[in-house]
Amino acid sequence: MGMEFKSNSNERQPEQLESIEDHRNKSNYLFHLLNESYGKVYKFDKSVLGKVVFALEFLYSLVTFRVGRKSEFRQLVELSKKHKEIYKLDYSSVDSDLKRGRLNSSVQVLRYFASHPISSLRLISWYRVKRLALALFTQDKTSLKQWVDARFPEERQSFVVPELISKAEIDGIALIDFPDVDQPLVSIVVPVYNNYKTTLSCLLALKKNTDLSQVEIIIGDDCSTDETISLANITKNVVICRQRENVGFVENCNRAAKVARGEFLLLLNNDTNVQAGWLEALLATFDSDKSVGMAGPMFLFEDGSLQEAGGIVWKDASAWNYGRSCDPNEPEFLYVREADYISGACLMLKLELWNDLCGFDERYRPAYYEDTDLAFKVREYGLKVVYQPLSKVVHFEGLSNGTDVGSGLKKYQEINKDVFYEKWKNTLATKHFANGQSVFDAKDRKTANKKATVLIIDHYVPFWDKDAGSRSTFLYIEEMLRLGMCVKFIGANFFPHQPYTQLLQNMGVEVLYGEKCARGWKQWVRSQINNIDVIYLHRPHITEVFIDFLLELPKRPKLIYFGHDLHFLRTQREAKLKSDQKLFAKAEDWKKRELAICSKVDQVFYPSNVEVDLIKEMLPEVNVDTIPLYMIEQDDIALSQVNREKIILFVGGFGHPPNMDGIKWFIDEVFPLVLKEDNSVKLHLVGSEAPETLLKLDCQNIRVHGYLVEDQLLDLYRRAMVSIVPLRFGAGVKGKVLEALKMNLPVVTTTVGAEGLPEASSVFAVTDDFQEFANLVLQRVSDSKRCIEIVKRYENYINSYFSRARVTRVIEDKFFVNQTNSTTRNRNQKTNCQ
Repeated sequence: MGMEFKSNSNERQPEQLESIEDHRNKSNYLFHLLNESYGKVYKFDKSVLGKVVFALEFLYSLVTFRVGRKSEFRQLVELSKKHKEIYKLDYSSVDSDLKRGRLNSSVQVLRYFASHPISSLRLISWYRVKRLALALFTQDKTSLKQWVDARFPEERQSFVVPELISKAEIDGIALIDFPDVDQPLVSIVVPVYNNYKTTLSCLLALKKNTDLSQVEIIIGDDCSTDETISLANITKNVVICRQRENVGFVENCNRAAKVARGEFLLLLNNDTNVQAGWLEALLATFDSDKSVGMAGPMFLFEDGSLQEAGGIVWKDASAWNYGRSCDPNEPEFLYVREADYISGACLMLKLELWNDLCGFDERYRPAYYEDTDLAFKVREYGLKVVYQPLSKVVHFEGLSNGTDVGSGLKKYQEINKDVFYEKWKNTLATKHFANGQSVFDAKDRKTANKKATVLIIDHYVPFWDKDAGSRSTFLYIEEMLRLGMCVKFIGANFFPHQPYTQLLQNMGVEVLYGEKCARGWKQWVRSQINNIDVIYLHRPHITEVFIDFLLELPKRPKLIYFGHDLHFLRTQREAKLKSDQKLFAKAEDWKKRELAICSKVDQVFYPSNVEVDLIKEMLPEVNVDTIPLYMIEQDDIALSQVNREKIILFVGGFGHPPNMDGIKWFIDEVFPLVLKEDNSVKLHLVGSEAPETLLKLDCQNIRVHGYLVEDQLLDLYRRAMVSIVPLRFGAGVKGKVLEALKMNLPVVTTTVGAEGLPEASSVFAVTDDFQEFANLVLQRVSDSKRCIEIVKRYENYINSYFSRARVTRVIEDKFFVNQTNSTTRNRNQKTNCQ
């Protein structure tokens, strides 16, 4: 119960409160400036130039006989170190101006090449070297930093060595005080039998590494005979459920679970040390996928090596701890996926489901195979059993029951294997692989009559919020996963760009990255080629790196190529617009390369019917079709034009030449005509890699945002009256047009901007004339009723050309056939407790 404090002084007047708040804000700001200043001094001292300065200072002190005397700068350095130590600051986050320099960017590129030699050399070309040189010597510092960070990111090790509770911590315990929670979200049941100090270690790790604000702790004491009987004296707000006689692990868990009050039940062995963030990751698994019935963590040995990344059960009922003794940082262990079972050392499910399934089946008393049986019951109920690698738990294997399967409780591992086999033999025969065979498929639960595997190869993991091509790739990955397919992803730079790689892994995509994968990707493909059904290749400059190797495979999957747009067509148009002979030559080079790729694969896709018709004309023997660039769901669409402002919105990456050319044309030729009629109109420009020349245009009527996060962009879409796509050259379907369609925002565009969209003029305003473009924009920013009439047509248009149903049809018809869903029990149906 909280305490209420009352002041004896008179209530302060509002102006006094404002003065105090203002003083506090100024103090915080000054402290922030001090941190920034000291941070820059500290980082300079650590830099190469800082060391040179230190050496010069020392030489000067020798020459002038002032050894031992510190310069003002050296005193400032020492103050920065003391400030860092006192306030425990991390100066690495300080945005030093040094970091933005061209020299530092060059060093970052060289460091990337040194740490990723194979992936870097394989992708090197004259075009890329020239583009790098232009970026390093012509871009402003801010744009250069963004460009280099996106392409040559600095790798950070994500794996943390396990944090274990020490003997000193255990010996020094006076009281383990857990919070008193009235309505727990999670009930953690810790079954124990003796091993008192092991239990204390488990409880201390829970206390240290768990947000306990919505958690209750239940100890299931199976009639211990050691100091465990005194747990009540050393713990607070822990429910202790003590058995009168020793009943074994299975029944002990079942009895302890009966007093649980949380929405979720989590069973946790006492021979574990949970790691930071473990519980939040498990809860997030249920939040992100409502079909998850049970989830479990990555189990680690105390030395940090992998103990189990989900379990595999074979036809004969024997089981594997997948990944045992491997490096837990390998990509194959770092993505969420279904597992045959989750070890009972730590598993989580809803309490209601536990009760529906009658907990652990007591035919497995005293212990072993009860967790595997529970996983099979969850799946029979129609829900998934999922491995979550972001949740990490150290399991001190063998502390409870030893490791000898021929004696003690451990002997029941073999006995209960036969019990389990008799109960589930039909499922094992039809849904599982022979012992040790098809491990690649078994760990993903890809059985003979379920799922297919697609390997996607693109330039890097999709930056879904930064460019249209990446967003398209991301949406197709989402849909493939929804259809029950296994998705593997190779980015040609083999780098785990974050947060994008983690997002794919959380969705269930295995992303191959790191120098080991860059060196060994060919061997990986060869070893898994019988398990991959389709290889989905993206972009010509990436596909040509991989295609010849794939064609040489003795047995290869179906090869599908998605060009995004015809690069040669886009370059031809730019060359014509600029009368540039070098661009014409470049277009011819692209043409040869793109046509060569189209002739080598089994299926070609472009989003624009213009490009499909062009390929058909040049290569009539090639199997080429259109594919929706995006999938737009009606529920995603913003609903009204109410409370919109006189805002013209442009969204597009400024590193893409057609976008920069188009917005320059609009600002120079069109926007002055708009302002002449209505100077209250605002132009908002949104997109990554905004150059300095564009940023300088920011003024009363032009707002240059640069890159915006999704919520900020969504706010602009809801406030704007019209979206413009003023492209004068380019190719393919434009993602920015479809984004506006999704957001119910009227669009004014050019013929290039509307190209490839069926019946575009029925829903969008299309013109190449600058005067007419201005008039169309003015009509939309000044007439909300007209806008509402325009967007009423969007629903039918989306359903006809960009619906989920159409995308699903393309995937099922062109990628995979004969996808059969496994038969499961209705999840609302109760099961017998037999």
